[in-house]
Amino acid sequence: MVKLRYGYLVVEGPHDVEFVGRLLRNHDLRRIFRLDELDSYWSSSTLIPRKYPPDNDLRKRVPVPAFFQSSDISIAVHSAIGDSRIVETLEGTLDNTDMRENATGIGIVADADYGEDATQKRWNSLLKQLKGILELPERPGDVLKSQPNTGIFISPDNVSEGTLETILLKCAGTSYPGLYEGAERFITSVDVDALNSRDRQDFKKPSGKGKAVVGCIGDVLRPGKAIQVSIEDNRWVSGETLGIAEITAMNQFLEELFDLS
Repeated sequence: MVKLRYGYLVVEGPHDVEFVGRLLRNHDLRRIFRLDELDSYWSSSTLIPRKYPPDNDLRKRVPVPAFFQSSDISIAVHSAIGDSRIVETLEGTLDNTDMRENATGIGIVADADYGEDATQKRWNSLLKQLKGILELPERPGDVLKSQPNTGIFISPDNVSEGTLETILLKCAGTSYPGLYEGAERFITSVDVDALNSRDRQDFKKPSGKGKAVVGCIGDVLRPGKAIQVSIEDNRWVSGETLGIAEITAMNQFLEELFDLS
């Protein structure tokens, strides 16, 4: 039996997990849903919760990563459930496992968000928080080839402001142009100012409109389901969209981080 290599990636949320998972599928990694199919390295680790509910909170989502596996590598993609918990999630895993010694690659995918020099500010913030925890390359999107390989990809392209939804909108424009245009027209036509301040607070954020358009498209493709279900099931990531510059960049990052052939 071939001994598997291991990889670990922290992302912001469930939609990032599915997006990365779609890219990994193109490298013949399949998602593992059953504990008895999961490599023992993971099933015996602290990444698999031993009790429910976590932190005695019945509302809290069980923080188990998604696992993707091929014939030679098994990768855990771990949602931090928010950008503020990325470093905490990574540090907790590194403190309670032997991944520094056994992983092929350890990395992060985070959003730049919006504002002047958004990518550089996010990069600087992560570097500061990770000092002494993980050695990293000099620029976002690069991979430090070491043991383990390390790197941080800042969506959408390691340079521009934006989020994963910035990439998804480009994907929709390619795979679903009519649906994208219709969703854009609808969201643009909505009189958001007629809503009260609480109702419109998320829409008024810099990423609000883009998230709303993505949500509309996802609701047509998979009515009533979360956007991550549509990312997994539909053609956001497909042969039609793999040539989009931002997807090419993220795919290359994953290839280098985890030594994927």
